[in-house]
Amino acid sequence: MQNRIWIIFGLWTIYGCFNTVVVHYRSILYGKEMSWREAALYELTFTWIWAAVTPLVLLLSRKFPVGRGQSKRNVTVHVPAAFVVAVATKVAWDFSALPFVAPSMVPHTGVEVAKSVARALDFGVLHYLVVIILHHAFEYYRKYEDGRLRASQLEAKLATAQLHALKMQLHPHFLFNTLHSISELVHAEPHRAEAMIVRLSDFLRLTLEHVGVPEVALHEEIDFLRRYLEIEQMRFEERLTVEWRIDADTLDIRVPNLILQPIVENALKHGISRNSGPGVLRITSKREGEKLAIQIYDNGPGPQRAEVPLGEPVREGVGLNNTRSRLMRVYGRDHLIELRRAPQGGFEVTLRVPARLTNSPALSQPELETPQPASAAGD
Repeated sequence: MQNRIWIIFGLWTIYGCFNTVVVHYRSILYGKEMSWREAALYELTFTWIWAAVTPLVLLLSRKFPVGRGQSKRNVTVHVPAAFVVAVATKVAWDFSALPFVAPSMVPHTGVEVAKSVARALDFGVLHYLVVIILHHAFEYYRKYEDGRLRASQLEAKLATAQLHALKMQLHPHFLFNTLHSISELVHAEPHRAEAMIVRLSDFLRLTLEHVGVPEVALHEEIDFLRRYLEIEQMRFEERLTVEWRIDADTLDIRVPNLILQPIVENALKHGISRNSGPGVLRITSKREGEKLAIQIYDNGPGPQRAEVPLGEPVREGVGLNNTRSRLMRVYGRDHLIELRRAPQGGFEVTLRVPARLTNSPALSQPELETPQPASAAGD
């Protein structure tokens, strides 16, 4: 409240200073020179009286807004109020400030007071209207900004809810597959089943620690992926080799939480598991200017050549559709996801997203191979 009073006083003072300059030079023009001191006292005292009554005018503006609803009734309040305030400010100035500023101009009779008020009535009503208009303009602008803020917050909440829903579609799929693998090993190989349960417990704990976190550093995402692949390697045993080719300067770039797991899962399910020989899964990350490129490659058979020519896009399943939807929610159109048969055989998926850095560096880097130039992908 106190700040608002000072703002009102400051704005009227600026207006009074402007009028002081006008009055001083106009007096010179008409041959009745008024000094800077006299002009300042003459104008500033009048604007300061208006500064004193402005809170009352603002109160009337808030209680009787001119807009939709009761506009006609409220206008009938403001019209007489404008005349009353205009008369009151002029009379107050004539009998409080004018005797000290220009004693010769002080009205002494009722007729002189009426003439003085009449001469300044239009100016006083104009001041009242300007205050009302500025107040309504400020209120409309404030409501507009509040609306934009609420819309932005609602949009962010909607995007978060949609991302959460997409992730919830993926987690049960992975969990059911893992539990099915455990059930197959419980009687035949109980030790492997127990080890897989421990790995699953670690992975779920790590996942729960990041519930509600839309983005993580790439080194954290790689850590998630390593826990997941530890479980899958127990299923595939010697048939699965995982190669990491992660550039060190990409580890602190933010990526959507658990964005790589469904791609890797597809590579294992539709690529490695259909491979009669040893399976190779290669995960590569590198910077490409302002972009982060992540490639996931598997040496599985992939789609048949008759279905998808070399280098052509393929039809996407639920997991990749959800991945694409999540990338759209996070980055808009500023991302790219490519699926294709690899020239060297196998299949690859490439993600390109903006290289947004985290606030803090990676505390510990995963044990990865020395980065090498290579393609990578996933089914």
